[in-house]
Amino acid sequence: MTTAIGICKICPACCPIEVTIENNRATKVRGDRTSQLYNGYTCPKGRTLPEGHYAPERLLHSQRRRPDGGYESIPTHQAVDEIVDKLQAIIAAHGPESLAVIVGNGLASNPPAASMGAFFLSALGTFDERFFSVGTIDQPGKLIAQALHGRWIPGPHAFRDSDVWILVGANPVISKMGLEQNPAQTIKDAVKRGMKLIVVDPRASESATHAFLHLQPQPGQDATLIASFLNVIISEKLYDQTFVADNAEGFDQLARHVAPFTPEHAADIVGVCADDIRQAARTFANAERGCIVTGTGTHFGLHGTLAEYLVLCMNTLCGRWVREGETNTHPHVLLPEVPVHAQPLAPYKPWDETIPNGRIHGLPKTILGATAGTLAEEILTPGKGQIRALICVGSNPAVSLPGQKRAAEALDSLDLLVSLDVSMSNTARKAHYVIPDYMVLETPGTTHYTEYTKYYGLWTHANEFPYAMYSPALVPPPANADLLDPGQFFHRLARKMGLNMVAYANPAGVGQHWEKPPVAVPLPMDRDIGADELLDILTTGSRVPLEELRRHPHGKLFDELNDLVLPRQADCDARMALGEASMMDELDLIFATRGDAPPPTDEFPLLLITRRSNDFYNSTGRHNPKLGGKYSYNPAYLNPDDLARFGISSGDIIRVQSLHGDIQAVAARDARLRPGTLSMSHCFGTNPDEADDPINQGSCTSALMDANAEFDPLFGQPRMNAVPVSITLISGSAGGH
Repeated sequence: MTTAIGICKICPACCPIEVTIENNRATKVRGDRTSQLYNGYTCPKGRTLPEGHYAPERLLHSQRRRPDGGYESIPTHQAVDEIVDKLQAIIAAHGPESLAVIVGNGLASNPPAASMGAFFLSALGTFDERFFSVGTIDQPGKLIAQALHGRWIPGPHAFRDSDVWILVGANPVISKMGLEQNPAQTIKDAVKRGMKLIVVDPRASESATHAFLHLQPQPGQDATLIASFLNVIISEKLYDQTFVADNAEGFDQLARHVAPFTPEHAADIVGVCADDIRQAARTFANAERGCIVTGTGTHFGLHGTLAEYLVLCMNTLCGRWVREGETNTHPHVLLPEVPVHAQPLAPYKPWDETIPNGRIHGLPKTILGATAGTLAEEILTPGKGQIRALICVGSNPAVSLPGQKRAAEALDSLDLLVSLDVSMSNTARKAHYVIPDYMVLETPGTTHYTEYTKYYGLWTHANEFPYAMYSPALVPPPANADLLDPGQFFHRLARKMGLNMVAYANPAGVGQHWEKPPVAVPLPMDRDIGADELLDILTTGSRVPLEELRRHPHGKLFDELNDLVLPRQADCDARMALGEASMMDELDLIFATRGDAPPPTDEFPLLLITRRSNDFYNSTGRHNPKLGGKYSYNPAYLNPDDLARFGISSGDIIRVQSLHGDIQAVAARDARLRPGTLSMSHCFGTNPDEADDPINQGSCTSALMDANAEFDPLFGQPRMNAVPVSITLISGSAGGH
């Protein structure tokens, strides 16, 4: 028996772990108690990694779909050869734009695979049009809002030394978003030292346990609520007038457009007390340090970009950005060295109406690239550019794309569907070929991706400390496994198709906000590329060479890299935009329409909202025999008053119906949930052509949505939050569930 130190790569928190190994098999995982930052923390998903690695249903051999719909095992090298032949035939007949790649959150365990998928499409010349990411239906508004507002180079105040923090639609205790190191304890310690935590969430979430103030608004109304915060701060002159005068423009426009959003107006729409709105705004503005941030819950609605933009404006008004002479809150270790000046990068328009983003809805090209909300229609719509082949990596679009029936129809219509996965997921069960992937403990990894996410907006990930870690592969795959790393898969495709792949390594920035552009590194085309070799390439030019990091098996806190922010450069005339015209137009619209979410009706008296669990990460962990979530399904949580109102008991099988579809689900009680809402996790359920199984497989909330009914006119984000639904009883308690 031996022990080894590595990284849990289930999510971008990258917790250091200690793994017990017996006979080349991992038998136990616990947090690395010698870690300088994490202090032995890891979540239940990390602690049950061995059970997932050796689960009976883990996929160990490539699968090929037979004409009768069943599957047969074939050697992985043969599967790759057959895929290449089919891809070349499809491209010859329909052009390179007929092939698309979609990546998902499952690639948190292997971020280089997403990069290699992008490099492969770049070699085909179709990256902008045919690289789809579920990030475009998760928090896409963060990048758009950041472009419109401008980006403050040193970043926001750090959580660790803030006096106040507002979480809007975010639950870091469960999501680990923004707080990687034991978020529950981090919040508890912050509150103990005096931080006033304010949580905005329809549910009294795990993060709200220690909140100074919890606002429980009607779902989908975050933009109205944040506009009312701004109204109070401006009308009571609580903002940092000097910082605004020196670093921003558009104050008068913002003040004029938020003037109608009085606390009384917002209270009437949002359903919270006007005095609580004032208290939240005053508490934030009167503190010395802090930040307001949004999470996925805010961006699943139709006005997530506006909410994020208003959050950025609120931080700028109150000067919540790191200043000259202070410590940089997101220092680089594996990213390249860049000068950090106390100044903004200028706003820019992140879309171009003259260039279409695909063929659906007349969307313009944006910095987000292809949007996952249009993928099904790009597959089903005939004509030049129709997608005929799709490669899914770390993604499960059969249950993650809004409009499940339409998504299933699209996947079934493809000439070639390839799924790279660790089990026969919903999408894999529709694929022509399924290529088995390695799992977390079988691959090397770094904290590079976590570090890079600082460029994707506030409260994505990114450490507040100059910390980094490398982990080797800790255990081999199970005996006789025939696996293929997705990065190597794309590299082999390119080699066999005669394409020259180039890695665009280690960029510092995104969109037009560049601090240092990527380095072009041609990849070898005469041999396979190893996983460790690829990590070295992707960290080209890092501030601390990866080879040096390998000498620190427990990770390292590089205190010598704690930069002090440099003064504003004499030639910098950039200012952040407080009253950007398109955002102000949208603000006027939500005032005229009384917010985003439709009010409850007799037909649809409840609003569906999503939730995350500590036991699984979207699809990941659902089928772990030891973990699997607290239930084998995703409960339909209701406030006890709503259970009584509809004559439902916890454990009953119910029908949940929206304007777009219906599902069966198991009702559950949640007294912490706002009345009038129904809360469920996503990425559960069976496929439309399979029998409903709400107890053993759960329910697919995507079936209650429609990607074409309501969507953001800029980048096609469909409504995935505050979906009007009704519930009816199907049968009594589900036999002990």
